[in-house]
Amino acid sequence: MKLEKIVKWLDEVLQSNKFDDVSNNGLQIENSGIDIARVAFAVDASLQSVRAACEQGAQLLVVHHGISWGGGIKRITGGEYNVIGEAIRSRLALYASHLPLDANKKVGNNWQLARFMGLKNISPAFSYHGNIIGVTGISPKKRTVEIGEIKFTIPKGKIGVCSGGAAVFAKDAASSGCKVLVTGEADWGETIAAENIGMEMILAGHYLTETFGVKALAKLLEKTYPEIETIFISR
Repeated sequence: MKLEKIVKWLDEVLQSNKFDDVSNNGLQIENSGIDIARVAFAVDASLQSVRAACEQGAQLLVVHHGISWGGGIKRITGGEYNVIGEAIRSRLALYASHLPLDANKKVGNNWQLARFMGLKNISPAFSYHGNIIGVTGISPKKRTVEIGEIKFTIPKGKIGVCSGGAAVFAKDAASSGCKVLVTGEADWGETIAAENIGMEMILAGHYLTETFGVKALAKLLEKTYPEIETIFISR
């Protein structure tokens, strides 16, 4: 399958053009026009994930965190050179989706994480630069949740969910009546700010909370195009 067809499908599913994002979402590296038979998915466009994708025969790598942010890449040196050089030498294309993959109702990190935790009545929540990227939902009962090596307990009641580094939403979660906010990580200032308003946060890992979106997107791609094989690359 041609790269352009898969990119068009990804753009349509993720609705990338609707987001004001620090990431330059979409196709970030082309692949010299070779056909796509295998697509790798990973959280980060790291040298490790690029090498793993190439070693496992992928022609396209889809990630949550790409290599082009804001004004783009100023210089192709150091780590940027290593990642880009490896991809180009192996004719590996790269597609990135940051906030669109957080927010998507079907395959997004936060909707998928909320479903994984067994939340009901899931609704969009938490605005970041005008983009609603998180969710709230109702936990029918107290339950223990395991994500990778992280285990935690969520109470019965309203729960806020926003993957990655979203502790900034502690105040919004408290204002909306959430008992806890489940996110990935928090800096010390955010931790103290949440404590000061009595908002409990569960820090389930930046990386782990953002594996849900790429995995769900991979399954949807295979379902839509059975001729395409997908693989997930873990850290």
